[in-house]
Amino acid sequence: MDRLKSLDPPHKGLRNILSQFSLLAGNTDYKSNTEIERLKSLGEDLFLLLKNHTKNEDLFILAPLREKYLEETKYFENLHSTLAQMEYKLKSTLDSFDGTQSDEMGHDFYLSFTEFHAEFLNQIANEDRNLEKDMQAAFTDEELVQHQIAIMKDMDFPTLLLWFKYIVPARRIEENVQVLKAFKSSGTEAFEAVLNVIRPQLSEERYNAIVSRVK
Repeated sequence: MDRLKSLDPPHKGLRNILSQFSLLAGNTDYKSNTEIERLKSLGEDLFLLLKNHTKNEDLFILAPLREKYLEETKYFENLHSTLAQMEYKLKSTLDSFDGTQSDEMGHDFYLSFTEFHAEFLNQIANEDRNLEKDMQAAFTDEELVQHQIAIMKDMDFPTLLLWFKYIVPARRIEENVQVLKAFKSSGTEAFEAVLNVIRPQLSEERYNAIVSRVK
């Protein structure tokens, strides 16, 4: 029987936006204010989700697990700290860009981001293979669901919509149907807001395949 995977949705969403940012950082003209603003806009989404994800993992994944697997949580907490420092440097550099940077400065930022990207992908793959198993060993699926509910209750609605924007295109149709069916029960207005966010991110065929099984 397949177990609930708590880390799968946010990790797939982050892989999606990290890939988009990597592509954009590589083709941006750093002497163009217009292109810099486009990169900053995507970066705003990226760094907000990275920060939110670390917070959620610390409070609602690692904290409950700490009581049973102290040493394992220390390891992942240390990784979070290392990556947070890299994130801070990248965000500070991006914030300083104003469209007057040289190609060399842009290239250096791009390489720094790809280094972070590689480190981050390695970490979340590690979490998917090991931390996820620790969670499944320590908690029932019902308890894991309660962790997810706690995360959503703690999150403001704009941030929740942003997660939907990047998670839905990165997951299978059946996975999205299950989540959206559950979310629909929270109210029509909120559900319609989610649909408005995800529709531009999907092909018409895929969007219809999901929505037709939810409504």
